Amino acid sequence: MKNIVNFMTFSSIFIVLIVGCSTQELEKVTVEFKEENQTLATGEFHTYQVNLADESGDPFSADDVSIYMNMERMNHPMQGTMQAVEQGKYTVDLPLAMEGEWYAEVTVTYDNEETTERFILYAEGDMAEEYMKGYDADTGEVPQN
Repeated sequence: MKNIVNFMTFSSIFIVLIVGCSTQELEKVTVEFKEENQTLATGEFHTYQVNLADESGDPFSADDVSIYMNMERMNHPMQGTMQAVEQGKYTVDLPLAMEGEWYAEVTVTYDNEETTERFILYAEGDMAEEYMKGYDADTGEVPQN
């Protein structure tokens, strides 16, 4: 019985140490959305840029970076997989359908970890009817609802 208690105690301590010492790589990554708080024209494609940096400020290369943009309580999803243009710099071209406040959720995936950060940007101009159902940069098409 004493051996079982000792084994369980040792196992519990070992597991706590392993879990406590494991680092989450993405927790150390800074995500910068270059268009944050900017005002852009509706109905036009804009190149959105995300810069990733590690804790020392060096460019960080992720396995995948994607973006999802929409307006609160609306259904105009603009989305796509961002392409690496150089180490730590990712871009995608997307339009905005209507005037107002938009949010951009940038999802970064690295080594089976995933983190999502939300940013705000603004649009002004006429309603772009052709993008009211959204736009998917990966297919180049307006999604079919």
